[in-house]
Amino acid sequence: MGRLLLAILAFAMVMAIIKMVLIALLIAGLIFRTKETIGFLLIAGMFHLISIHPIAGLSLLGVIILLAVANAMKSNKADSRSIAFDRGLDDPEQE
Repeated sequence: MGRLLLAILAFAMVMAIIKMVLIALLIAGLIFRTKETIGFLLIAGMFHLISIHPIAGLSLLGVIILLAVANAMKSNKADSRSIAFDRGLDDPEQE
């Protein structure tokens, strides 16, 4: 019986240490690599939302993907216009 209690106590201590290490890594990540840590937290939150409410989570994921594609298309047009402006062209399709 003593060994069982010791094993339970050891397991609880290991879980507490793992929790403290994860919290310390999260705080260090927020201090030194803020964008990456916030991105990781958002991805983890998205997975959690999909696991609890799949329809809402996948809908939100679809909206985020559409916004990212639209933003990428807009930035590509702006890049081609700036290149055309640097060459002295009025329309980027004149090349």
